Amino acid sequence: MDSGLIGGIVGGVVSIILCGFVSSKISHKSNDGQLKFGIIISSLFWLCLAIVLICLYALVFTDINYDRDLFPIIGLIIGFGLGAVYSFGEAYKVCGSFDIDSISFHTPWTGSKSEKWSDLESAKFNSTANWYTLTFNSGAKIRLSALLTGHGLVLDHVKSLGYTVK
Repeated sequence: MDSGLIGGIVGGVVSIILCGFVSSKISHKSNDGQLKFGIIISSLFWLCLAIVLICLYALVFTDINYDRDLFPIIGLIIGFGLGAVYSFGEAYKVCGSFDIDSISFHTPWTGSKSEKWSDLESAKFNSTANWYTLTFNSGAKIRLSALLTGHGLVLDHVKSLGYTVK
């Protein structure tokens, strides 16, 4: 077997275990019904940003072999730059709150949504994306990541309303 394939499999397994561990630790932690990402996603932003800055530094201030190294470094800058933008949006722009009557949630990707629990139609778990989708009568969908602080409290409330999370 190729060592790159083995490394990819090991990395995938480690990330699944890490995400499951983090999710279980933060699922029931929330201040007054607040929903937000914690240090994991903000750390991902800072890591991606640091890699972009290191690559830019190498590109501008060091003697690299432009024939051989230019496109890989540009690829790293673009890839980690996109990762930095996405993780910044998740870490610092995604927020929400919930109480016994309603839930409000905002993301830079889908905007703001505010729905009453009495209008909830279904709650489903997407194991591929690792999020819970709450669908309401209005057609609005609120997706709560399993890495979102307080998501477990929302699920407990949904279950107390008589819904099963599929």
